[in-house]
Amino acid sequence: MIMLKTRGARPEARAKIGAAIAFAVMLPLLAGAPARAQSPLVEGETIATPELVKAACAEGQVVFYTAQSDADERVIIAPFVQQFPCVNVSIISAVTGRLYERIATEATAGKTQGDVAIVTDEALTQQLIDAKLARPWTPPMSGSYPANAKGEGWWYAASGSLMYPFFNRDLVKEAEAPKSWKDVIDPKWKGKIASSPISIGGTAWLQYAFLLDHFGADYLKSFVAQGPKLFTAYNPAVLAVARGEELIGVGAAVNEYPARVGQGAPLKPVYPPEGLPYTNYPMIQLAGAPHPHAGELFGNWYLSKLGQSQLVKVRGAYSVRADVAPASGNPPLAETKPWNPGHDAIIKRHDAVIEEVTRIFEGR
Repeated sequence: MIMLKTRGARPEARAKIGAAIAFAVMLPLLAGAPARAQSPLVEGETIATPELVKAACAEGQVVFYTAQSDADERVIIAPFVQQFPCVNVSIISAVTGRLYERIATEATAGKTQGDVAIVTDEALTQQLIDAKLARPWTPPMSGSYPANAKGEGWWYAASGSLMYPFFNRDLVKEAEAPKSWKDVIDPKWKGKIASSPISIGGTAWLQYAFLLDHFGADYLKSFVAQGPKLFTAYNPAVLAVARGEELIGVGAAVNEYPARVGQGAPLKPVYPPEGLPYTNYPMIQLAGAPHPHAGELFGNWYLSKLGQSQLVKVRGAYSVRADVAPASGNPPLAETKPWNPGHDAIIKRHDAVIEEVTRIFEGR
């Protein structure tokens, strides 16, 4: 720093000179930083109007309900927090069923607290829309989301997951590991499988609907005969295999990937030739939101290329945006032969699939 000599000047004059220098140094920073920090552009992509950004900053907060991990979400949204420090983000994480109950209960009581939500179940998403618990929303990047990954004007697949088999590579030799879905019901895995029941939500629903459609009820009966240990959340199922309590698992890629890549768990996924079920994780704007502008700004950012790239990097999820590459080490989504019957089919078949799978697991 260059020091200016003020010898001979009065104390009051020296103070004024010092203040003037400090102000001159800070003026460019004060003028430029807020404009850059609160720009409606995210790496060249327009996510909002200046008016929306201003209104969101005036609200000063967004409450984000998510069925994804709280810790993961905080890492994913770090660039949003950096670009929009005027909006404080509160994250509430729970499984989709509990989020649905919370949203409905708050609305009934006239005390809606959430602004925006990610859930893992298209059927429950539709129920929220039908019950007028969601509000219309068309983000600027809607065109980047294919027709089978959005309910135009209502929800967009802000995340999603493949469901696949995986195994403990320290305890299972590569040559002996399952290579296909049919290998999962090999008797040698009896009592050594971690999975989840269909009751936990949309991701599990897609898993069982896929197995029914591709292999029939007899396959599911054979799977049940394997005596899988059923966990009511995917993280515990993944950890059970990582710790060697079970040898193989069937679960969500967005839970297996962070354990394997982020935590070094001895896991390896399997990409069966028969294909894999793929679940959309819809993002919606909540009706009666206390911070609607901040919710919309946040949702738009999450759907941006940067937001989706963050999601991919942290969770190993696949973005449906064509301009977002898969996570390191993951094959392109198309090569996994992803299967999703489509929103209308999910709604139409939802209850029937649950009833059939429940009957099979109960031995009826």
